[in-house]
Amino acid sequence: MARRLLTSLLFALCAPALACSESEDTPEQLARTGGEAILEPQGGASGAAGSSSENAGAAGSGSGGMTGDVTDIVPPGERTVRPSAGCNGNAMPVQGGQTLMSGGQTGNYLITVPFDYDGSTPRALVFVFHGANNTDITCRSGGNCPGVQAAMERNAVTVYPRSFGTSWTDATRDQNVTWFDDLLAHVKANYCVDERRVLAMGTSSGAHFSNILGCRRGDQLLAIAPGAGERLETSGCRGEVAALVIHGVDDTSVPFSRGEAARDFYATANGCSSETVPSIADVHAEVRADRDAPPNPDAGPGEAPGILRCADYQGCRAGLPVRWCEHSVGGYDGSTHGYPPQGGAESWDFFSEL
Repeated sequence: MARRLLTSLLFALCAPALACSESEDTPEQLARTGGEAILEPQGGASGAAGSSSENAGAAGSGSGGMTGDVTDIVPPGERTVRPSAGCNGNAMPVQGGQTLMSGGQTGNYLITVPFDYDGSTPRALVFVFHGANNTDITCRSGGNCPGVQAAMERNAVTVYPRSFGTSWTDATRDQNVTWFDDLLAHVKANYCVDERRVLAMGTSSGAHFSNILGCRRGDQLLAIAPGAGERLETSGCRGEVAALVIHGVDDTSVPFSRGEAARDFYATANGCSSETVPSIADVHAEVRADRDAPPNPDAGPGEAPGILRCADYQGCRAGLPVRWCEHSVGGYDGSTHGYPPQGGAESWDFFSEL
């Protein structure tokens, strides 16, 4: 089993129950993490067209469909670094809350770069998609996506888009795919990233969307890491992706069986055998036992409420590993729905091995 980088994330536990719920936040909410105050720009992602990004050279209004050149396709197992156009030596790119025009409307997003970003060394690019009725702010600050920023902030250029509409996958699904295309093109043009290490992850509705992108944009993505999601599209897919699939054992919002179905889809598509290390039966038994155990009266305030355990499929094609993780963390509503605090470190652990 790969190493587990959990220790550094204990402080990121989602203690306030309200912060973990999929509820609407005010547009002016201030997220303060790591001593950095980030003020959300005015206007929602579904609002009327407004000001464009502060960063010169924005991708401009969305044209729909893929904006990248066909030569951007990521072959499975291809690890040769491909610097983006943004690798121009600018070590101080715009960060925090930004806006970008897409399809004639203003899209909102947050972006962070690693502490040692120098504008010349291509970094991995990670897109993180929030759950329904949440925002880029609640995801970035850890309430909706606990542990993710702490895992990514030293390693990747990380983008937190806000969905058009309250969900990524309802009536605005196609609009949100175009939003991803436009934002991907914009980041490549203005930040120094490795075009062959583009990764997508998300929770709940954002996990569904990660799965959708894994199908529609599998030729642009290296890997995905959906948490508490299901596959809503299974045909007409382009390209292939490595996949880390995370699901809570008692999830009532997205039944556990739908997470298993997504897992099985990727294992089959990526040519994996049915063998896993450790066995999925052992993983499930351990997580189930932890979930059913009475609360630990001796648990400290920083101790994670629940566990995450994973199994790696064997025999997958080169560059297309599949990892399955189950957890017993309470989640949004106590049902284990949502991204567990340990999921951020697990995701980067998976991504970094590709």
